[in-house]
Amino acid sequence: MDIHMSENINKRLGGRPVLFSIGLGLALTLLVSIAAAAATIADLGDSGIMAAQGAAFLVMAIIITGLMRKNDRTMAAYGFKPFAISDHRSALYYIPLLVIALVQPMMGGVDTGLTIGKVMLIFAFSLVVGYTEESIFRGVIRERLKARGAVFYICFSSLLFGILHIANALAGKDWLAVTLQVVNAFLIGLILALLIELTGHIVPLILFHFVYDALAQVTNPALQDHEVLVVSILNVFYLLYGLYLVVILTRRKKASFPVTV
Repeated sequence: MDIHMSENINKRLGGRPVLFSIGLGLALTLLVSIAAAAATIADLGDSGIMAAQGAAFLVMAIIITGLMRKNDRTMAAYGFKPFAISDHRSALYYIPLLVIALVQPMMGGVDTGLTIGKVMLIFAFSLVVGYTEESIFRGVIRERLKARGAVFYICFSSLLFGILHIANALAGKDWLAVTLQVVNAFLIGLILALLIELTGHIVPLILFHFVYDALAQVTNPALQDHEVLVVSILNVFYLLYGLYLVVILTRRKKASFPVTV
């Protein structure tokens, strides 16, 4: 998929934001899956597969950036905007994200068997994944669905984010682990969608996504033996955090539209 092809799809589905959003998510999933399959067939090993998937994410990142800049050269409409002094209170909403990112390495420790080269690959991969997925799910899709309202966007994007992560969760796992992983992706998507609605800033979400993925991949693989426990703990934390953000967002909406008699 090149930029010209994506522009044609953009024009055809411009009046169908839901279909456009689904198509965009599926395009990313398909591109990454093809890259992984090609690397597997070529027997490139785990690092080769990660590099191939990273290249697929990079291609999509370039396409998405081109589309965003075409609609708004500053990309402010998609959450890429500087922080104002008045935004200092909003920074407090991000503190739980740091705790979430640290849960896995704190529980399992760091994988000391990783080479410097593998760590650099993990960090580069995590950065391009964080930028691409956040730009799509919390940037482009949010902008496309703004006419449907915040509630629709939050629910739809979270559900789509969770469903499209099923492929990642299926790899040789039992039904309980798969279910928990999908719920995990849905709740993360819910939290990040709530945060973009609360703050309007996407860069902190990209940074979190990067740090979360990077730390998860440098965590001691022995923690996978306790995957159900770890994911269950994270899901409870996500749920509580999400409920807190829902309360804050609801209060803010009520304050913006006070009821008069």
